[in-house]
Amino acid sequence: MEGQAVHNPTDEVLNVAIVGTGPRGISVFERIAANLTAEPEPRDVRIWLIDAVELGAGRIWQTDQETCFLMNTVVGEISMFSGVFDRAPCRPGAGLSFQQWLRSQPDPALSGLGHDDYAPRYAYGRYLRYVYDSVVGGMSGLGDVVEVVGTTTSLREVDSRYELSVSTADGELTVPADAVVITTGHAPAVLSGHQSELAEFARARPELRYLSGDSAADLELSSIAPGAVVGVVGLGLSFYDILMSFTVGRGGRFKEGPDGAMFYVPSGNEPRVVAGSRSGLPIRSRGRNQKGVTSRAAPKFLTSAAVGRLRERNVRQRGNPALDFERDVLPLLRAEVNYVYYTTQARTQHGPDRVEAVAAELRALGPDPVGWREVAQRHGLTDVAPLDLDQLSRPLRGQRFDSGADLVAEVRRVLLADIAAARRGNVDSPLKAALDAIRDSREALRHAVDFGGLEPRSHRADFLGRFASRTSPLFTGPPLERTAQFLALIDAGVLEVVGPDVAHGGDAELGRFFLESPVVEGSRKHCDVLIDSRIPTAGLLRNTDPLMRQLVGERMAAGFVHGDADEKFETGALHITPAERRVITAHGRPHRAVYGLGIPTEGACWFTQIGNGRPGVHTSFTRDADVVALSVLRRAKSNAF
Repeated sequence: MEGQAVHNPTDEVLNVAIVGTGPRGISVFERIAANLTAEPEPRDVRIWLIDAVELGAGRIWQTDQETCFLMNTVVGEISMFSGVFDRAPCRPGAGLSFQQWLRSQPDPALSGLGHDDYAPRYAYGRYLRYVYDSVVGGMSGLGDVVEVVGTTTSLREVDSRYELSVSTADGELTVPADAVVITTGHAPAVLSGHQSELAEFARARPELRYLSGDSAADLELSSIAPGAVVGVVGLGLSFYDILMSFTVGRGGRFKEGPDGAMFYVPSGNEPRVVAGSRSGLPIRSRGRNQKGVTSRAAPKFLTSAAVGRLRERNVRQRGNPALDFERDVLPLLRAEVNYVYYTTQARTQHGPDRVEAVAAELRALGPDPVGWREVAQRHGLTDVAPLDLDQLSRPLRGQRFDSGADLVAEVRRVLLADIAAARRGNVDSPLKAALDAIRDSREALRHAVDFGGLEPRSHRADFLGRFASRTSPLFTGPPLERTAQFLALIDAGVLEVVGPDVAHGGDAELGRFFLESPVVEGSRKHCDVLIDSRIPTAGLLRNTDPLMRQLVGERMAAGFVHGDADEKFETGALHITPAERRVITAHGRPHRAVYGLGIPTEGACWFTQIGNGRPGVHTSFTRDADVVALSVLRRAKSNAF
């Protein structure tokens, strides 16, 4: 890090501060550098790169995390360069994809990973560092790069510029900036009321521990004693990281038996885990990848054009372009999912000729499901009912279990079917292909949802309250081996499932935590360690990041409040402009050049947790970065600062 910054009012250098150097920060840095390279006479630039944990990787992708934590995106679909490798030295705008970089690694466990394999999370952190270093090198001759490891505590307007205060190991640093890009990613959230009660329950009993609201890499898991009973709330991706840390991370091994089934060989260092969630099941497996990077299916019904037509209709009928998610958008998505489901059933049951006939008839009927079942029956799909996303997300709903053994039997049935479907792949399995259609429709969903595109009530209750929370676990899950490992750990006695609609709290009489399911007889389990593995978006209301707290407290930023005459609700997202992603103050004025991107904007935008681009494909991840980079450079040219 350079010494204490001194601001020279006559300095003609454009100072740009990027706060947070995980994937989003790197993407903006890369696009600024690439655009500067393309200019015949680029402006002198000084880029300040600021991160509280690890420059070029950030907190979530830090490079020293446990090797057993896996990504949930196949390596062949990942690149952080905005352009493909052209055999020239890697530079801003063109470089190695993640898979190409992995092939160059000396560790055979990394270099041997294929297109459809899943890499450890630390390896992606190392790749991010590689991209980051390549872009830093690419800035040679374009401008200076100043690297700062520290926590940004404040951002204020001073005359015609901004000043950031950064707390570093060497003291307080003041960073002058003409433009500031906030890409701080996930921040721990202030504990909720119930979480605070549980934390207090543990503080009053030294033998108990309560952990919550952070990634597995930042939880103190290694200090939990072997044999301790650990309750885990939530069965998502973070749960799997915790489970792997307690097992593989402690010397346990998964093996395959003669019948092909996976089993677990304990090391003896494992704690005993009891776990539950709202659905009672772990997040479902991703289908084995059978698609190339550019072979994503183009949506047939839920398209940006269709969203635009719905808005025009609503303006004509009600004078308001906002959409009702349940009425306007969800029927198109259901049609998308079932179109892929029926056509894949036709192909797998009757061959490619039949699929063309079924597809043509379904497209001719349009998204209204009336008549679809008749088409399916006419083409020999008599036993194929349309998919019910709600039922798929909550297959245990409405059931009661007389014992834990009955619950485990049903969980095993559901998960074995899920593993079988995942093994068939996201092209050949009708179920996994259909669920993958939701991923392929995310761009159009964003057009419908982002920046207040839905009616406030529908956004809060229909989209966030029902669809996003229930449906995301169906298409954002881990590789299928994780589900097989889940069952193997149940068989080994290391893991016990509690059931759906799990309740958890402190049992004052026994002085221990508990988990229980209201639909499983005798399900209450007591534990001395309780981990809430759910990672909520901190938002502005519960954010522990000092920068966010200062911006809101001094009204330099505001949350995006989605409202109309009937309802208003706080989304918790930074309020930003749609066109340039400029942060909007509490007074409703966009900053000259303060930008927000990624997780801090979740709520104004949807699914901002994506942490990579795709090789050779101009995805929204790269477009978002380019929007910010171009805005910074254009405003500098026009003196709009």
